[in-house]
Amino acid sequence: MNSDMLNNIAKTLNAAPEVVQARADEVLAEQGAAWKAAGRSEEDCYVLALRVAARNITSENSRMRRVGADTYEGMFISCPRPKEWGKILYNKMKNQLLSASPEARAVLVNSGACVLFENNHDGTYTRMAREDFYGAEEADVSALPKHTMALDANTHFFVVWDKTNKTFPSGDSNFKFGAPRPQDERERVSLFYGRKAGESDLRIITVSGNGKAADRQYPTFTPLSIPMKSARNPERAYLNADVSVASADANLANLFPGPPTEMIGELIGAENLVNSLGDLGTYYDTFNGKDGWWDRNLAVNTEVIHIDPRDNGGCILVCGDLDITSMAGTVDVYCDEDVSFAVGTKLMLVGQAWRSREGEDRLSVNGWYAFDEIASVAESTEGWDE
Repeated sequence: MNSDMLNNIAKTLNAAPEVVQARADEVLAEQGAAWKAAGRSEEDCYVLALRVAARNITSENSRMRRVGADTYEGMFISCPRPKEWGKILYNKMKNQLLSASPEARAVLVNSGACVLFENNHDGTYTRMAREDFYGAEEADVSALPKHTMALDANTHFFVVWDKTNKTFPSGDSNFKFGAPRPQDERERVSLFYGRKAGESDLRIITVSGNGKAADRQYPTFTPLSIPMKSARNPERAYLNADVSVASADANLANLFPGPPTEMIGELIGAENLVNSLGDLGTYYDTFNGKDGWWDRNLAVNTEVIHIDPRDNGGCILVCGDLDITSMAGTVDVYCDEDVSFAVGTKLMLVGQAWRSREGEDRLSVNGWYAFDEIASVAESTEGWDE
């Protein structure tokens, strides 16, 4: 009976029974104890979990339709930390203004790069801005706008969001024109290898998320499905903070011709496969400054030599070269959750090479895949490791 109910719900939702079962299992893990304490039987709890899972999936599908999202199947191969463009731009402007003469500050204001505020110490501020922003170069205001940053005890400023376009291409007024650029402007640009559900061909898709949509960290090299908003360019997609929640599905490993260690050269280019951490310097010298450098990812195989717990949960994987005689430094991989494998496990790292001011060659890790795992506890494995 329960099997029939599962299949009927899955058919109604147009979802795989395994997906519905996984969602019901999540509900059971969260609510099962409370239901049992209230006198519900095992079968009652399972039926309740299926119903809750069905309502959750229906609600998510409704949100997807409202934002115009599609379901994508595949895996993330690179999910770097978000770029905090607002913080970067404000700190850069602050440094410029601090070292600038009054005349140089006036040039920045007149160019529309920023707006300055001088404290009159009577509850008002004198605003200095390009004339076309507010109709006058100077005016007194009673409060500082949002996203204003202090320059010194008497001066505040904000970076102008858009100094060029008074209207959008549609002709509507551009709310960004002359307005403060948000200080908390964040963007994460990831790489996804997969397809839109229902399609057959796999491809590399550049996935962008802004604001709250940039805050979610997705696992890499994990087969999953995820709702994203499609772009006109089939190689672009956009995250939505409300609906872009990934659902791991080991069965989707069948989409790929082999494990990530065999595919990575084709995905990022064979020239970006590095033999060891000791070769990071040579790689950096070869490609630094060339076209596409800032978007270039490399891959290197390493070994977990230590696992450190983090204070707020998760762990740090300390990775070293496979060659035990290597003198190259280690690389730290930060995980939000504990891992099921132990020291000695091989880890393929995907990331970007850079060089510190002290001349040390480093790797920023944007993705990782564990293989030749040494399990910390006995457990079954699925997907690529079957």
